[in-house]
Amino acid sequence: MFLMNQWYAAALGKELGPRPLARTICDVPVVMFRTETGKAAALDDRCPHRYAPLSAGECRGEIIACAYHGIEFGADGACTLIPHQPNIPPKMRVRSYPFVERWGWAWIWLGDPLRADPSTIPDYAWFGAAGWHSFQRHYYVKANWEICADNLLDLSHTPFIHKKTVGVPEMATIPVETTVEGDRVFQRRVMSQVVPSPFVAEWGGFKGRIDRRATVVWEPASNMNAELLYEDSANSIILRLTNPVTPETERTTHVWFAWSRNFGSASDADPMALRFQEQSYAVMAEDVSFMEIQQQGLDRAGDFQPVAIRADATLIQARRIVERLRQEERAQARRQSA
Repeated sequence: MFLMNQWYAAALGKELGPRPLARTICDVPVVMFRTETGKAAALDDRCPHRYAPLSAGECRGEIIACAYHGIEFGADGACTLIPHQPNIPPKMRVRSYPFVERWGWAWIWLGDPLRADPSTIPDYAWFGAAGWHSFQRHYYVKANWEICADNLLDLSHTPFIHKKTVGVPEMATIPVETTVEGDRVFQRRVMSQVVPSPFVAEWGGFKGRIDRRATVVWEPASNMNAELLYEDSANSIILRLTNPVTPETERTTHVWFAWSRNFGSASDADPMALRFQEQSYAVMAEDVSFMEIQQQGLDRAGDFQPVAIRADATLIQARRIVERLRQEERAQARRQSA
């Protein structure tokens, strides 16, 4: 069961335009588009007439038109025109979803629309903030969303999966501190006088040992951000990793990847900026390939139950919150159906 009363990153704002964008979120097919006046809309991707996907149609002005019979719908899902008749039946409408653009993403709410409070969208205020340079990317991952979340939440794997890029051996031996505040989970790891990884040494121009501090925040449904501080006596740099995780199905996931830095040039054409982006993609490629390997293992697992270790403390707390929220949604559904 997916959590439905949550905001999910459904698209990058730059993906939305006059051409319909089809995407499945939590097993729900949706179509997203931007109207001529700039309004972003998300609707069920199905015409109520004969099942045709609206994403196969076209957008004109403020409407989206079905490709099958030209029936038109507004951004709110209301039918505005049936070319074959003057009257519009009351049931000729499409479900629309709360859809809010923030921090470079368009966020969708699939549950009870009366509970869709945009103020609960995670606060990623560093996007667009002075002194910060960011880029964002979408990954389609053939793995369950909780496998993806576990990977991104557990930085203890970096000395092994990322040994040639951003991992350092000390991350396997220095424990993390995990705390819970309401529905949010925090993780902190402090390392003193360690050898920087190859990428970090290049980014900060570090010549010797450095101090490192990693602070990770998880909040439901499954959104993570990490602040990574690297410094020595001559220089200090901060890298922020932002990863909203959005289920597509039980076995596939939309993983949103964004790296933000407070160092280097702001120009995307700068060779250093381009190299940083390429290095970032290399790190994420290591993660994505391993997530999919884990899914293959899960598919073969049968009744196998994984054994937890100390490094799992943070992700265990996150999973406990997800399970509590699942139970709350089930209880609400039973009350509504009674």
